[in-house]
This record gives sequence, structure tokens and C-alpha cells, in this order.
Amino acid sequence: MKKFFFSILIFFGVIFLIVAIFIGYIFLRYQRWEKEFESNMKSEYLINMEDVKKIDFVKKISTFALSMSDTQFLELEVKEVGSIFFTVLDSYMGDSTSLERMYIEPKDSQWIVYSKIRYEDISVWISVDLNKDNIQSAQVYVKNISIGPFPVSEYTNWIEMINKGIAESIVTLNENGLVGRYIENIELLEDSIVLKGSRY
Repeated sequence: MKKFFFSILIFFGVIFLIVAIFIGYIFLRYQRWEKEFESNMKSEYLINMEDVKKIDFVKKISTFALSMSDTQFLELEVKEVGSIFFTVLDSYMGDSTSLERMYIEPKDSQWIVYSKIRYEDISVWISVDLNKDNIQSAQVYVKNISIGPFPVSEYTNWIEMINKGIAESIVTLNENGLVGRYIENIELLEDSIVLKGSRY
């Protein structure tokens, strides 16, 4: 009987040790990744609450919406788009959760959007990739979600939820004429997003 309990004790001890090593590995790898990631940030692509308060693109939106041209283009720079993303995401934060910073890595057809989210005393970088196919459409979509260097897409249904939200937002935008035009196309470029809108 003693041997049995001793064997059980050893078994749980080994399991605990494995879990502790795994958690330690994740923690150290995340810290190493975060240090390297933050040291390579470009200030022109970093957005925080202070930036959101300073950025004003109302004139661009007004010109886009009120233009008499049948087709009009709206070009938003990285920080302008980031301020929109920041405002929207921040509005979903709960009492114990806050959005500290956002960082965008833009390139043709794909932007990676990083958000540093704090929950009580813990803060982590969560990233999504925003993609656009090389066709004329207003549809953009997400393929990957990561927490630091760790992809979590296959373990959650977040991608499906995000893509559904994006699609419904674009439909709502077009059906209700919220910007005064029908959005025909969205282009993700190296330093901006361009929307093509036609008059109703």
C-alpha cells in the first residue's frame, strides 16, 4: 500500500515538474520575444491614447463623403487607421481590462495589428493579421491570431468571430450610408489604407 501511494506521489510530482517547466519556458520565451519586438518598433506605427486624442481626419472623411464625383478615394495613414482600431477595441475593454498600446506592421495586402492588453497586473501583446486578396472588393479578413510568439488560432474560434464582425460591419456601413458612399474596394498598402467609394 505504501508503495502504491509513493508511486502516486512520484507520478503527480513528475506531472507538476513538467507543467512548471512548460510554464517557465512559455514565460521566458514570451519575455525574450517581447523585448526584441519592442526594441524594433517604429514610432510612426505606434499608437496610444495620446495619439488618438491628437489625430483628426474629419476633413478627409468629409471630403470623401461630400464629393460630387461618382467615384472618390479615401486614403488613411497608418496612425489614422490605428486610432480607429484603438478607439473601437478600447470601447470593448471591461473594468479590469485596458488597452495600453497598439502597433501596426503594414505591407501590401497584409497588415499585422498588435495590441498590448492589460488584465489586472498582467499585460500581453496579442496580434492579428489583416489580409486583402488581389481583387476589387471591400472584404478584408483575418487568418492568424497570436499571443506574443505563440499562435492560438487553431485553439479558439476567434478568427471566425472576427471575420464575421468585419463582414457585418462593412455591410452595415454600406447599407446605412454611414460615410455617404458605397464602399467598393479596400486596399492595404505599405503605408496606408485606401477606400474606393461610389455615390449611391
